[in-house]
Amino acid sequence: MCASRSVYPPGATNANWFGLFNAVSWQIMLGTPTVLYARSQGAGATVLGLIASFTPLLVVFQIPAAHLLPRYGYRRFILAGWGTRSFFIFAMAGVPLLTGLPPWARLSLVILCMFAFNLIRGIASGAWLPWMSELIPHEVRGRFLSRDMVFSQVGSLIALSVSAAVLRGNVQPWQFSAVFLLSAVSATVSLWYLNRIPDVTAPDRLRRSGQRVPWKHMLMYAPFLRLVIFNVLWVAAVGGLGVFTVAYLRGVLGYSESLILRFSAAGIIGGLATAPWIGRLLDREGSRPVMKLSLAVFLLILLVWWLVAASVVAATVTIIAAVHLVSGVAGTAFAVANSRLMMAIMPVMGRNHFFALFTVITSIALGASPIGWGVFLDAMRGFQRTTGFAAWNNYSIYFALVWMLCAATLAYASYLHEPPPPADEPPAARSPVPAPSGIHEGTA
Repeated sequence: MCASRSVYPPGATNANWFGLFNAVSWQIMLGTPTVLYARSQGAGATVLGLIASFTPLLVVFQIPAAHLLPRYGYRRFILAGWGTRSFFIFAMAGVPLLTGLPPWARLSLVILCMFAFNLIRGIASGAWLPWMSELIPHEVRGRFLSRDMVFSQVGSLIALSVSAAVLRGNVQPWQFSAVFLLSAVSATVSLWYLNRIPDVTAPDRLRRSGQRVPWKHMLMYAPFLRLVIFNVLWVAAVGGLGVFTVAYLRGVLGYSESLILRFSAAGIIGGLATAPWIGRLLDREGSRPVMKLSLAVFLLILLVWWLVAASVVAATVTIIAAVHLVSGVAGTAFAVANSRLMMAIMPVMGRNHFFALFTVITSIALGASPIGWGVFLDAMRGFQRTTGFAAWNNYSIYFALVWMLCAATLAYASYLHEPPPPADEPPAARSPVPAPSGIHEGTA
């Protein structure tokens, strides 16, 4: 899995190993195990939506954090944030052992730990994409991102496989605690690799990034604005989908924690099957065609979820596993293509703030989405109607509405701008697209 030195910058593999151990950690903290534990403590759809919203909503702190990057640099800034957030993962590991507290109190502590964890993450994560954009040349970013996805998917598979093995039978509090402890240890190990990633010395650009920022000019930059609108539509559709499918499988269909984790692992396997080759395809064909194809596949996936929720198709283990497997393929292809297009569109001048602005806007939409869908699912919990062959309930209506939003996202994808590959330039001068009007060296 290591790249040739002639293709990638020396030491870039450390970013991939960091991604692997970091994925073990966040797959537990931000994924199915935390949802299952919160559900076991009586959390409804609204509370699950609130917990899911912390990760994207607290990314808003990337805006003020972007001004701190000139002072600390990329690596030092992320090290401080990732190190601090690990403390709250260890705290999370202790919550299930507080059996003397009532469930509502343990659930409150989970919410508190998740809020603090995501607050620190939101502040620190703003340095990651600018760092990688400076470090990795444009012409090999697709391959690098796909390789990074392989490492990340392996980490996620490890997390889900171990969690499924631990959370078996009549699950006891110590079993959840052991899973959260794995997350904490993995987060700590990831710091060692993070510290070995080559830092990017761009002192002039970093220093100028702390000056006044023309946010309006940045937002009105047409390629950037179109990508923002596209991603807002996308996250409005799928925000909370992973959370509420877990809630549906556990609360409505009655599948066990271990089996649900195996379903999630099937999605990771689908991603692993996709990641090794998707990068070269992207570097050859471009990002937009791959994104359109991925969205078309998602429409089929959502159709199957609707058929199951509407009692048109039986919810067999084979169907649910297949849906997760295909979701992993489409999700990985879309994520890598979307990241590649984002890195290509962001100008060098103002890059830190472009990434921060993009992430904050889309994350606010992503944070609002699970809260809104959670309130909707709870409000429609008792609704039951039958029309012809389909049963209409809160989940079948939910999947139908998500399908329509995903269809709108696919339609809007035609408006995306994908810049041509840049000419062969020195790395310091490489810029995939020109800076928009209003952005100059003083606001880099």
